[in-house]
Amino acid sequence: MSNSLIVKISFLVIAIILIACGRGYWSQCRLAENVKKDVAMGRYNKAFEALEGVKGSALYRISKYLDREDPYVAYNTGVVLMLMGDTKKAGAEFKQAARTDNEEIKENAIYNRANIMATNMDFITAAEEYSKVLMIDPDDFDAKKNLERMRRGQRQLSTLFSQVKQEREERIQS
Repeated sequence: MSNSLIVKISFLVIAIILIACGRGYWSQCRLAENVKKDVAMGRYNKAFEALEGVKGSALYRISKYLDREDPYVAYNTGVVLMLMGDTKKAGAEFKQAARTDNEEIKENAIYNRANIMATNMDFITAAEEYSKVLMIDPDDFDAKKNLERMRRGQRQLSTLFSQVKQEREERIQS
């Protein structure tokens, strides 16, 4: 093979790769925009179906097999599931999204997971999650505020249970 043919083939391969990457990025932006519109309009089922459609695609399955699952899809699926009221599945999606290197997605996924835990009255674990958010962004006002709420909730619960325990012990002694 001549050098010029090798150069031409190399440029062709690079062009194909760039087109494929650009198409993937464009599709991701379009998906995010459509999901955002559906959520804003209250069409949670439609947004969820779009995200599930992406998860069913061959490209997504390959990326998942290669352990390069798209954190945007997991995060947005978690948001939609949380809005639909399925907090257990939403928590699992947020946990998956929190494994990313993207600090913004990671912070938001951990924060939302902590909110789910707080709603379920798991103050200790929620406080730990809010602390993780503050390690990523020490200036996150909402995480600081919620961490303080969790600590206050822990104190109130421990006070409540200590009173119940004390009353029980007094009944046993009499």
